Amino acid sequence: MIVRKGVLYFGFFKGMEYTKYSEKELEDNFDDYKLFKNSIPKGDIIRHIESLPAAYACMQSFDIITGKELSPGLYTDNNFAFPTDFLHYLKDYDIGIPYEYERYLETILK
Repeated sequence: MIVRKGVLYFGFFKGMEYTKYSEKELEDNFDDYKLFKNSIPKGDIIRHIESLPAAYACMQSFDIITGKELSPGLYTDNNFAFPTDFLHYLKDYDIGIPYEYERYLETILK
């Protein structure tokens, strides 16, 4: 995770297409996200992310574990930005969200 101009970027996992064209400091370790134990139910987080408009990218993206093709893009939510691929990983794998994003969600998911 990095912060640039007040925006926290997260979920850009090593091995993703996005990270091939970005600075190395943007890369997150997928396994680190397995350590996040969030208090907000995962279904609530997923529904919120699904409600966000996405800006889609003109490149290919693939699941870093299975190789399945994904639709690349970017979500922005207040001062947070993360790839649309992150929603796929959140739904299909036992990972959580960074605590900074969880604290923000707690203020709006009442």
